[in-house]
Amino acid sequence: MKIKEIMITNVITVGPEEKISNVAQILFKNRFHALPVVEEKKVIGIVSENDFFVKDTGNLFLPSYIDFIEQSKQLDNLPENKKENVKKILDSRAKDIMAADCLCVNPEDDILRLISLYQETKYNTYPVVNENKELVGIITSADLMGLIA
Repeated sequence: MKIKEIMITNVITVGPEEKISNVAQILFKNRFHALPVVEEKKVIGIVSENDFFVKDTGNLFLPSYIDFIEQSKQLDNLPENKKENVKKILDSRAKDIMAADCLCVNPEDDILRLISLYQETKYNTYPVVNENKELVGIITSADLMGLIA
Protein backbone atom coordinates (compact mmCIF):
# COMPACT_ATOMS: atom_id res chain seq x y z
CA MET A 1 0.00 0.00 0.00
CA LYS A 2 1.20 3.49 -0.88
CA ILE A 3 1.10 6.64 1.27
CA LYS A 4 -1.07 8.34 -1.36
CA GLU A 5 -3.85 5.86 -0.62
CA ILE A 6 -4.37 7.07 2.95
CA MET A 7 -2.87 10.59 3.11
CA ILE A 8 -5.01 13.67 3.70
CA THR A 9 -4.95 15.98 0.67
CA ASN A 10 -6.85 18.96 2.07
CA VAL A 11 -3.99 20.28 4.20
CA ILE A 12 -4.16 23.32 6.45
CA THR A 13 -0.85 25.17 6.33
CA VAL A 14 0.69 28.42 7.49
CA GLY A 15 3.22 30.73 5.93
CA PRO A 16 6.53 31.60 7.56
CA GLU A 17 5.27 35.05 8.64
CA GLU A 18 2.21 33.73 10.52
CA LYS A 19 2.15 34.91 14.15
CA ILE A 20 2.84 32.02 16.50
CA SER A 21 -0.27 32.81 18.51
CA ASN A 22 -2.32 32.16 15.34
CA VAL A 23 -0.39 28.95 14.65
CA ALA A 24 -1.16 27.77 18.18
CA GLN A 25 -4.85 28.49 17.70
CA ILE A 26 -4.94 26.48 14.46
CA LEU A 27 -3.21 23.53 16.11
CA PHE A 28 -5.51 23.64 19.14
CA LYS A 29 -8.76 24.21 17.24
CA ASN A 30 -8.09 21.36 14.81
CA ARG A 31 -6.41 19.06 17.33
CA PHE A 32 -3.30 18.78 15.13
CA HIS A 33 0.09 17.66 16.40
CA ALA A 34 1.93 19.67 13.75
CA LEU A 35 1.39 22.13 10.94
CA PRO A 36 3.44 22.46 7.74
CA VAL A 37 4.99 25.83 7.00
CA VAL A 38 4.66 26.43 3.27
CA GLU A 39 6.02 29.08 0.94
CA GLU A 40 5.20 29.06 -2.77
CA LYS A 41 3.65 25.56 -2.43
CA LYS A 42 6.90 24.15 -0.98
CA VAL A 43 7.35 22.84 2.53
CA ILE A 44 10.00 24.92 4.27
CA GLY A 45 9.41 23.63 7.78
CA ILE A 46 6.97 22.28 10.32
CA VAL A 47 5.71 23.60 13.64
CA SER A 48 4.78 20.96 16.17
CA GLU A 49 2.88 21.40 19.40
CA ASN A 50 6.14 20.78 21.28
CA ASP A 51 7.69 23.88 19.67
CA PHE A 52 5.39 26.02 21.80
CA PHE A 53 6.76 24.92 25.14
CA VAL A 54 9.77 26.90 26.23
CA LYS A 55 12.61 24.62 27.21
CA ASP A 56 14.04 24.77 30.72
CA THR A 57 11.06 26.69 32.12
CA GLY A 58 8.74 23.92 33.17
CA ASN A 59 5.48 24.06 31.31
CA LEU A 60 5.51 27.61 29.93
CA PHE A 61 3.24 27.68 26.88
CA LEU A 62 4.56 30.48 24.69
CA PRO A 63 1.28 31.70 23.09
CA SER A 64 -0.38 32.00 26.52
CA TYR A 65 2.62 33.98 27.75
CA ILE A 66 2.37 36.26 24.71
CA ASP A 67 -1.35 36.83 25.32
CA PHE A 68 -0.64 37.60 28.97
CA ILE A 69 2.00 40.18 28.08
CA GLU A 70 -0.20 41.84 25.46
CA GLN A 71 -3.22 42.05 27.75
CA SER A 72 -1.40 43.14 30.89
CA LYS A 73 -0.07 46.35 29.30
CA GLN A 74 3.02 46.09 31.50
CA LEU A 75 5.42 46.42 28.59
CA ASP A 76 5.66 50.18 29.02
CA ASN A 77 6.89 49.77 32.62
CA LEU A 78 9.89 47.64 31.67
CA PRO A 79 13.45 48.90 31.23
CA GLU A 80 14.40 49.46 27.57
CA ASN A 81 16.63 46.36 27.28
CA LYS A 82 13.90 44.10 28.70
CA LYS A 83 11.27 45.80 26.55
CA GLU A 84 13.22 44.88 23.40
CA ASN A 85 13.41 41.22 24.44
CA VAL A 86 9.68 41.07 25.13
CA LYS A 87 8.92 42.75 21.79
CA LYS A 88 10.91 40.02 20.04
CA ILE A 89 8.70 37.40 21.69
CA LEU A 90 5.52 39.30 20.82
CA ASP A 91 6.61 39.54 17.19
CA SER A 92 7.55 35.86 16.85
CA ARG A 93 6.48 34.14 13.66
CA ALA A 94 6.19 30.54 12.49
CA LYS A 95 9.63 30.78 10.88
CA ASP A 96 11.13 31.58 14.30
CA ILE A 97 10.07 28.32 15.96
CA MET A 98 9.61 25.89 13.06
CA ALA A 99 11.86 22.93 12.40
CA ALA A 100 13.33 23.76 9.01
CA ASP A 101 14.72 20.27 8.56
CA CYS A 102 11.39 18.44 8.73
CA LEU A 103 11.14 14.97 7.32
CA CYS A 104 8.85 14.64 4.33
CA VAL A 105 7.62 11.56 2.51
CA ASN A 106 6.60 10.93 -1.08
CA PRO A 107 3.08 9.84 -2.04
CA GLU A 108 4.57 6.83 -3.85
CA ASP A 109 6.44 5.63 -0.73
CA ASP A 110 5.25 2.38 0.75
CA ILE A 111 3.42 2.43 4.08
CA LEU A 112 6.17 0.19 5.49
CA ARG A 113 8.68 3.02 4.99
CA LEU A 114 6.36 5.31 6.93
CA ILE A 115 6.03 2.80 9.77
CA SER A 116 9.80 2.56 9.89
CA LEU A 117 10.08 6.38 10.10
CA TYR A 118 7.59 6.47 12.98
CA GLN A 119 9.64 3.89 14.84
CA GLU A 120 12.91 5.75 14.24
CA THR A 121 11.78 9.31 14.89
CA LYS A 122 8.60 9.12 17.00
CA TYR A 123 7.19 12.05 14.95
CA ASN A 124 3.41 12.02 14.55
CA THR A 125 3.08 14.03 11.35
CA TYR A 126 4.81 13.97 7.98
CA PRO A 127 4.18 16.34 5.09
CA VAL A 128 3.79 14.49 1.78
CA VAL A 129 5.63 16.19 -1.08
CA ASN A 130 6.05 15.52 -4.77
CA GLU A 131 9.34 15.42 -6.66
CA ASN A 132 9.38 19.26 -6.72
CA LYS A 133 9.07 19.39 -2.90
CA GLU A 134 5.56 20.82 -3.25
CA LEU A 135 3.05 19.85 -0.59
CA VAL A 136 0.46 17.35 -1.87
CA GLY A 137 -0.78 15.93 1.41
CA ILE A 138 -0.10 15.05 5.00
CA ILE A 139 -0.03 11.78 6.88
CA THR A 140 -0.20 11.20 10.62
CA SER A 141 0.00 8.33 13.05
CA ALA A 142 -3.81 8.54 13.28
CA ASP A 143 -4.03 7.75 9.58
CA LEU A 144 -1.99 4.60 10.17
CA MET A 145 -4.22 3.69 13.09
CA GLY A 146 -7.18 4.00 10.74
CA LEU A 147 -5.74 1.12 8.71
CA ILE A 148 -5.68 -1.09 11.78
CA ALA A 149 -9.20 -0.12 12.81
